[in-house]
Amino acid sequence: MKDSEQGRVTVIVPAYNSEKTIAKCLRSILNQTYRKLEVLVVDDGSTDDTADLVRQFADKDSRIRLLSQENAGTSAARNNGLDHATGEYLTFVDSDDYIARDYIDRLRKRCESTGADMVICGLCFVGEDGKIQKKLIPDYYERGKHEEWTFRISAVCSHFYRRKLWEDNHVRFSVGERGEDMPVALFFSAVCGKIEVLPYAGYAYVQHSSSAMNNFRGLRTWNLPTKSLEEAIRKAEEAGIRNDRKWFELFIMRILCTCFFDLARGADRKKLRELADYIVRIVDTYLPDLLENEKLALFSGVDSPFSQQAAVSLLRFLVRTRLIYPAAEALARL
Repeated sequence: MKDSEQGRVTVIVPAYNSEKTIAKCLRSILNQTYRKLEVLVVDDGSTDDTADLVRQFADKDSRIRLLSQENAGTSAARNNGLDHATGEYLTFVDSDDYIARDYIDRLRKRCESTGADMVICGLCFVGEDGKIQKKLIPDYYERGKHEEWTFRISAVCSHFYRRKLWEDNHVRFSVGERGEDMPVALFFSAVCGKIEVLPYAGYAYVQHSSSAMNNFRGLRTWNLPTKSLEEAIRKAEEAGIRNDRKWFELFIMRILCTCFFDLARGADRKKLRELADYIVRIVDTYLPDLLENEKLALFSGVDSPFSQQAAVSLLRFLVRTRLIYPAAEALARL
């Protein structure tokens, strides 16, 4: 690693038609107490003044670089940033969100002091008016015993990584799918040698009506991350799963539950049938010992929300009995 890269944190900011929010986002990054930053703003073919506003910031602060591309979505924009990143560390901030002034410094210090490959911190859900709606703060993490926060906080925007992990494993986001953070989170939860959590909600996740997740259910606009999930499973197995495989299987099942019971609810019958076929194939191919994994049982003792335990237990039953197909028919009517 070059001396100039040592300690540098690359912040990747994908931006599309973000003229109303990009200034607040960039100010929060540039005003960090930790100054050794590389801020890569990827303009994803914006049709408003987003790029001009970023250029104004870049003219005043050399740490900002503007990368421009034709509109291809958040995943492609993040991948563009990853291809140009040079920092020792890596994190992501979405253009409509913002971070506390000590956010990067606290994450970097936790990463350095513990030798972690990845640090997960909390989220502060805020309205467009700036009022805090709720906080999600991880308490602790223990490998093979308390893995909940690798599941519950899967958004890359609240993660801090050693960039070498991304490059050594050739990890990129899947283009053309949404929910693309989940397979990435699955992969790193399996292959990271050391994971830490920071009980701190320094990332402000802005909730507004135009957020993609508000238009996600029913698969009317987006495709689920089915290809990237299977790729993440294969890639993790090839790289070597460094965690207890039972946790790995639990994470896979929770992603499948989110796709089936939540995001696909109300989709047309054809799409739900295809999803049911996919889930059966994934389970049969990669989780052959599903019934022997006690962490998938309803009263497993795993520290996770009961609703999640119930969903995993139900999906395991539906797959085993193949009742997943009539269940898919029922979900199509919701």
